[in-house]
Amino acid sequence: MSTSFESPESPSTTSLPSLEQLHISETSAPPPTLPLPHRSFPFFLLPPELRSRILSFLLCPNSRPTVDLSDVNQRTSTSRLNYFLVSKRFGYEAYHIFYSSHTFRIFQIDSRYYSKRSLPLLARLPIHYLNVVTSLELRLGVAWSNPQKPWVVNDGLGLESCSNARTLKIFVEVDPSSPVFKGYRLEHGFYTEFCGVLLRQIIERLPVLETVEYDAYPSVDRNGALMTRLLEETSKGMKRTAWGKERNWGDSLADKLEMARERARVKGVDSS
Repeated sequence: MSTSFESPESPSTTSLPSLEQLHISETSAPPPTLPLPHRSFPFFLLPPELRSRILSFLLCPNSRPTVDLSDVNQRTSTSRLNYFLVSKRFGYEAYHIFYSSHTFRIFQIDSRYYSKRSLPLLARLPIHYLNVVTSLELRLGVAWSNPQKPWVVNDGLGLESCSNARTLKIFVEVDPSSPVFKGYRLEHGFYTEFCGVLLRQIIERLPVLETVEYDAYPSVDRNGALMTRLLEETSKGMKRTAWGKERNWGDSLADKLEMARERARVKGVDSS
């Protein structure tokens, strides 16, 4: 039985591509690349301390402006609140960092929110947000000739729910009891009495308040009628007095000795 072999010169049954067919044009598109598989970062496998640090970078800028009803907060804080919507657990950890790291203004100072129906910011927040707030601010001197109607301390304000608010910052813009305001104020001592009663009511409703920090513009006299009344209410409420950085009232030796005596007095009252 003979076996026949195909000679090398004989054409193959399958034709080879020509050089023209093998030529790749310079203008031809590159082959498509396959997308990389999507992998989420295991954020919740990090230690709690590291997660809190990361959230602080995301939610708390270096300046940390006071949160209030104003356009400034619309530009600075609203975008950061979107992190609350990432997931339920992420939002839980995010709001704890945000609300415990910022100072919240008790009463609004923007004139567009002066109407009687415009609720203060604290009255708009849910209770679980109020529970983690650690610092509040009261700004006095705004609308001193006609205190606005929303500036009322009542149950709807939610101060009793601020169960971690240990610091109350008071900033005084002007003191209408000064002789400069004679002829413009409603009556002598009206605004001083209004602020004194307001501070007393706030102190009574904050359950764990420890320190009242005072600051003011240069025109405000520390020994003026308004500051004297506010300091009296702080002393009656058995709260510590601190001083802000604007005026540096607490830098003198006499101020430091006075603050040391007050801390010792408050500590003695708390331990009794």
